[in-house]
Amino acid sequence: MPAMETRSEKTFSLKDVLILLGCVLIMATTMGIVNVVLSIFYPAVSGDLGVSRASFALTGTITALSTMVAALFWGYHYSKRALRTTMLISTIIFGLAFLGMSLAKNLFHFYALALVIGVTFGGISIIPVSIIITRHFTKNTGFILSAALAGSGLGAMVLNPIINTIINNAGWQAGYRLIAVVVFAATLPCAIMVTSLTSGETQTDKQSSDVSAKTTESKSPFKQAWLWAFLSAAFLAGLTGGGVLANLPTYLNDLKFSVSHVSFVTSAYSASLVLGKFVLGFLYDRLGAKIASAIAGLLMALSLVLMMVIELPVMLILMLIAIGVGLAIGTVSITWLANFFFSKEDYSKYYGTVQFANSFGIAVGVPTIASALETLANTNVLWIALAVLSMAMVALFLISIRGNQKMKAARLSSSDKAADTPETEELLTTSNPYA
Repeated sequence: MPAMETRSEKTFSLKDVLILLGCVLIMATTMGIVNVVLSIFYPAVSGDLGVSRASFALTGTITALSTMVAALFWGYHYSKRALRTTMLISTIIFGLAFLGMSLAKNLFHFYALALVIGVTFGGISIIPVSIIITRHFTKNTGFILSAALAGSGLGAMVLNPIINTIINNAGWQAGYRLIAVVVFAATLPCAIMVTSLTSGETQTDKQSSDVSAKTTESKSPFKQAWLWAFLSAAFLAGLTGGGVLANLPTYLNDLKFSVSHVSFVTSAYSASLVLGKFVLGFLYDRLGAKIASAIAGLLMALSLVLMMVIELPVMLILMLIAIGVGLAIGTVSITWLANFFFSKEDYSKYYGTVQFANSFGIAVGVPTIASALETLANTNVLWIALAVLSMAMVALFLISIRGNQKMKAARLSSSDKAADTPETEELLTTSNPYA
């Protein structure tokens, strides 16, 4: 541990900068593509194949569901094995899947490749990136983590217009080939670089794992209420945040916003989301778990209440400001808190479950909110209900933080009665870097 403490106290080195930039580019060229860019293919490909847009949009659902389920596997896998080999193989397969889409001839080819993309996406994006960031950076982790996660928004902002132009001028096949080129030219080299620079830190330490197993075997985290509160909060973060984000353009159209007005608002909230992640990461580093989580959750609830009056320009501006930090709770908050709750060995094991809960919330929230916007005579009921759920999410986050702190306090009290063994010292130094 001395070497780590010495490194964290000094300013950023060239190695630190390269690792952070590599992680930003990985998020930009994986999550940015999967979550945003792929949707622009729907009209062109469905028209060429002669199928409905809804039928082709099912590829996005398949990718989302396979990513959600695979998150459980990837979290467990990376808790047992080093990142490098699996991450590089997954990146290669990920790129080949997009190349395959450029050659696909029917809808079922796309469905099969969408499944491959979803499974491999989990192995190269937020799970390994968060493991790299939280293990390497021991100071200002929240801000650095938010910078890496902001890469997804930056990637979407840069790639969206480029891919859209390629599709319109050269066809959707060329668009998929360009994505494959981006994966092989940017994602793969970055994955090689960051896993090489952090190989010693992301390699599973068997002795530390044994210590962690000894400390948790008596009472698994899944038997403790605080973890279920945390998973429930992650679920609600996905349901409210992810569900609203996916349906916001539709809601703007329902309000009779002009095309140019919708474009302006979507660009504005995309920029707000990028900035919001930096702000929330800074708040976690400066104010701690409870206050930062409460602020993010309350801003999320505020943005939902303001949805009822966004036809007023002032309220629209306030909503755009609030939603940037509020929606970041689904990425920055759950990732930062997972690092806050677990040791570096257990983080890999349980973070996949946290991502599953959040993705499950998104999977439930997107169609539920879409259906409500279509069927409710008064959509204000929807926004009030979502604001209430956001307040419940805040309460669950605070319950999980308090419960985790009580557990650690009890563990420390118990360790005071035990002999001062190397195993005990390891537990105390790795259980929580922010304690």
